[in-house]
Amino acid sequence: MMLDPKKRRQHVNGPMVHKDIRSETTHTLTEAPESPHAEPLETGDKHLENALSPLDIRSETHQRYSTEHPGDQDAVKHRDIGQFREPFSVRRVRKSQGNKLTAMLQVRNERGRYLEEVLDDLSEFVDEIVIVDDASTDGTPDICRAYPRVVRLEVLEKPLFAEEWRLRNALWQAAAGTSPDWLLSVDADELYSTDAKKAIRALINQDHADWIAFRFYDMWGGRTHYREDDLWGLHRRHTASLVRYMPGYPYFYPQQNHHVPRLPLPCTVLPGISTELKVQHLGWAGSLEDRVRKYLRYKRIDPHGEWGSLEHYESILDPEPRLIPWKEEQ
Repeated sequence: MMLDPKKRRQHVNGPMVHKDIRSETTHTLTEAPESPHAEPLETGDKHLENALSPLDIRSETHQRYSTEHPGDQDAVKHRDIGQFREPFSVRRVRKSQGNKLTAMLQVRNERGRYLEEVLDDLSEFVDEIVIVDDASTDGTPDICRAYPRVVRLEVLEKPLFAEEWRLRNALWQAAAGTSPDWLLSVDADELYSTDAKKAIRALINQDHADWIAFRFYDMWGGRTHYREDDLWGLHRRHTASLVRYMPGYPYFYPQQNHHVPRLPLPCTVLPGISTELKVQHLGWAGSLEDRVRKYLRYKRIDPHGEWGSLEHYESILDPEPRLIPWKEEQ
């Protein structure tokens, strides 16, 4: 089920939030603390286990987000909340085999961009796809309907882009209504690496971790390089995009109009796995004109830096960003 957040504006600084700008903001977890009971994920496939190494599995001690120093995106606080005692109803949904993997996407006016490539890619390794279309005007829903794995498509009559937390809520509710075992939160401009797609079944068919994190790379001006500098370092930490769905668990999103985490906040107190598997984010891989349009959109939506960093917005226009050659393999 989904609980509405408290009726107040709240900035959250902690393991669920990062300061990197995305076309559709990513839910990010920082490095998890070492657990004295952490064990490697055993798959029986040594090649796969090497590809996932090093892993970080939270078992008894978890982090939670902090609401101290609102607005300061760099003041990340971690708190030890001790052993997380889960109700029996939560424990019993953890299955070590036969889990259904459902991808969920929110889309808006994606024709001519990356949506078809993303749906082709997802159709190779997920069981079902759930999509909420945010009142597209370019025929995007027709593209979605052409894919057999799209089991639910909800088309909004009025856009919720200016209230992103409501859009995230709508997508989560739609996906939860299909009785998933695991949910993969994907943006319409993200491609999972070959290694990630091969590993994903072993990652979900286990009964001790409830979220999986990957390394996301902001591709820049094409697909051969990604950006890395003081303001662009999404790949330097782990981003959780895959989560076990547990009926009855209190899921909710922060009431923010922009840069909303892709996964509900309570997921952060659950045990998870941070992998070295890679995901390409193509949101900045287009032309300079495309990046300028996105810059102008951010400045229009968030002119005072209420939801993000103004310095980060301005860095979109950097004429000579630091770029690193992309390598898909580990």
